[in-house]
Amino acid sequence: AFIDRYNKKYGYVPDDVGALTWDALGIVQAAIQSMDKITGNIEKDRQSVRDAMAKIKEFNGITGKMTFTENGDPIKCAVIVRISDKGEYEFFKSVCP
Repeated sequence: AFIDRYNKKYGYVPDDVGALTWDALGIVQAAIQSMDKITGNIEKDRQSVRDAMAKIKEFNGITGKMTFTENGDPIKCAVIVRISDKGEYEFFKSVCP
């Protein structure tokens, strides 16, 4: 669904950077939505967003489910693609930690 919507809007199929950026913004959005209030004070709000992001332990994004370590590092499966005989990228396999 994401790929189709993206392609329709921008005229090309997104790469992994586009999909990962979408997920990153989804994490920021989830953090902001979990906050009690936004004060309008950039320093306080910036810290509040950062604190809210640190509380996210799991996120289901378009690139898959990810969990976060206590240091905030993401852990998720990686998708491996290969180039077909036709010169096109194709799914090969997923590798999970």
